[in-house]
Amino acid sequence: MFPNTITEHLAEPVINQVKVLNSDERSVLFFQYCLKAQHVWLAKNDNGFIMIDSPEGLLLPVWPHGDLVETWENPALGTVEPVSVPLTDFISVWLPGMEKNETGVCIFPLNQDDGGISMSAADLNVSFDEEMA
Repeated sequence: MFPNTITEHLAEPVINQVKVLNSDERSVLFFQYCLKAQHVWLAKNDNGFIMIDSPEGLLLPVWPHGDLVETWENPALGTVEPVSVPLTDFISVWLPGMEKNETGVCIFPLNQDDGGISMSAADLNVSFDEEMA
């Protein structure tokens, strides 16, 4: 299904297959591909990086590939641009800053009904450590 190699663009059939994965399956895909590609993808619009205000608190949505940012269905956001962050920077700069600001992450949301998996920045950092071990 998902490419074994790093690709700049995903084929439409691959994107369609990813859209039917449940949040746990997307989480596994997130870790596998981010570690392979050494990048995490964020969403940005005219107001800056997009955050989700949820019952768990403020969350930064993250994806494993830029083309998958565009699968997030949220018309209120306007034009959304995928932004790549090197994994080393995300782990060493972003996650500690987010932890300090009590901002969590939302792994690979699709829409308002399937918002992905939410966790603290510290838990995501631990998960990356475990996946890299």
